[in-house]
Amino acid sequence: MAEEDSGEKSHEASQRKLEDARKKGEIPRSTDLLTAVLYLSMLGTAVVLGSMSLMQFGTVLMPLIEQPDRLRSLFFSGHSAAPTGGLILAVLTPVLPWLVIPAIMVLLALFATQGLVFTGSKLAFKFNRLSIIENAKNKFGRRGLFEFVKSFAKLVLYSVLLGVFLSGRLDEIAGLVRSSHREAAVVLGRLMVQLLSIAAIIAVGLGAIDYLWQRAEHMRRNRMSQKELRDEYKESEGDPMFKQHRRARAQELALNQMMGDVPDADVIIVNPTHYAVALKWSRKGGEAPVCVAKGLDAVALKIREVAEENGVPIHHDPPTARALHATTEIGVQIQPEHYKPVAAAIRFAEDMRRKMGDSLKGKR
Repeated sequence: MAEEDSGEKSHEASQRKLEDARKKGEIPRSTDLLTAVLYLSMLGTAVVLGSMSLMQFGTVLMPLIEQPDRLRSLFFSGHSAAPTGGLILAVLTPVLPWLVIPAIMVLLALFATQGLVFTGSKLAFKFNRLSIIENAKNKFGRRGLFEFVKSFAKLVLYSVLLGVFLSGRLDEIAGLVRSSHREAAVVLGRLMVQLLSIAAIIAVGLGAIDYLWQRAEHMRRNRMSQKELRDEYKESEGDPMFKQHRRARAQELALNQMMGDVPDADVIIVNPTHYAVALKWSRKGGEAPVCVAKGLDAVALKIREVAEENGVPIHHDPPTARALHATTEIGVQIQPEHYKPVAAAIRFAEDMRRKMGDSLKGKR
């Protein structure tokens, strides 16, 4: 009992606590995973539009470089609004996909990871944000250590990547000075795809590690003590929504179990539109047929569908179907007053099976 009443949080967080944390804006967030998505979307854009965007961008900017004197009078005259607007539009046209596509992909990643949560509690002022002790825990605790190692790893990996990549291609890049702008755009597009491919691989690896860490830390911070579990259970017991959900879940489980017994029934007695009762007879001496499933309206229709799929005979007897539904519980034998109509239904079912068997033999 002493161990149970202790404040040690050794139990996994319940779904309710995780939902409460989410409402407060406390969710596992991985900025490195979003960086990986950003690099991947930029890589996809480079593969599809890389060289074309660079050529279009170069075509727009080359006149500014080759004919600055001619353009000076145009842009710095009193009527420069129209050409300036046209130039801005021409520059943005090839650049726009590089801005829009990554932004859309990052938003989709936020939705996919449920990382887009708006809550006012995160904007409220809290004194613990000014606490030296709390800030020291964040900087020098396990979280701070992980962030330091991660940042150092990114610095080393990306620096090595850039150094190795550029050192092996300096001659090729320097030779672009003598190339036409079309050839330069093709080469730069290819180099961009290569660089983004390597960067994306590194970012995906770091993003996966960071996401798993952030998720594990989120679960660790939301662990519960035995007392918290008991208190939550007591609150849930008095919650009408929880009771309704639990009742609906129990009904769903019972319905699924009942439908699983329908294929083993001997006969289904129905009122054509409203009632259905499935009966099973073990044929042991002295035992009456047992109700294995029953239902009204939609449930009755489902029982009939399952019976038809599994070849269980369906006998139409509205009075008996209504009487059995009203007086016989599932798993209980039928009452003596129903023996005669039920016996007729079972004989009907046996005749149907016999005819089906003869029909199959005739086809062979």
